[in-house]
Amino acid sequence: MIKIFYYIKCSLLLLSLSFLAGEPLTKEQKDKINELSKEIDLAHDFTLSSIDDKKYVLSEMKGKVVLINFWATWCGPCRMEIPDLNELYSKYNKDGLEILGISVSDSKRSLINFVKAYPMDYPVLYGSGLEMDKVTSKYGGVNSLPVTFVIDRDGRISKYYPGALLKDYNPIQYANFVYHLETLLRPKKIKDDSSKKIK
Repeated sequence: MIKIFYYIKCSLLLLSLSFLAGEPLTKEQKDKINELSKEIDLAHDFTLSSIDDKKYVLSEMKGKVVLINFWATWCGPCRMEIPDLNELYSKYNKDGLEILGISVSDSKRSLINFVKAYPMDYPVLYGSGLEMDKVTSKYGGVNSLPVTFVIDRDGRISKYYPGALLKDYNPIQYANFVYHLETLLRPKKIKDDSSKKIK
């Protein structure tokens, strides 16, 4: 996904440069810029199953703030994140936060056994090797674990965090992360036009 961002930004830059060079943008170019701008940070959709046999479709979660956490049972830092993610889920789920723990390489059986030792209060998703390749490729390949994407209520990628988000290890980063979540979870203010006087 980082590569996709790069190519889209390059396309926008090239189109903008043609305008700066003195050549006015055509209607097609303007439409293309608008189209690319809308898609640049849109989270890619996927459908995966949880270990308790529920289907999760990302596009059906619009209206919620979604934390996508790519992880694996063999990943030490991933295991260290679980208590903090449980705490976030417990505190903010009622406000519209959903956390999806997507295991990139574990089977359903191994995950069921894992959560007995490491309880996970949020949905734990899995898929076949082919399914996981498709999902992870949409999100930049996920070359290291853990990786967390924050999706806003409109289904757009708001933040990307490579590496573990640990409250005790890096409190400043964690505090900024939580502040960002709280900002996204705040209800959108509806503009009140009643104060405008009729002239």
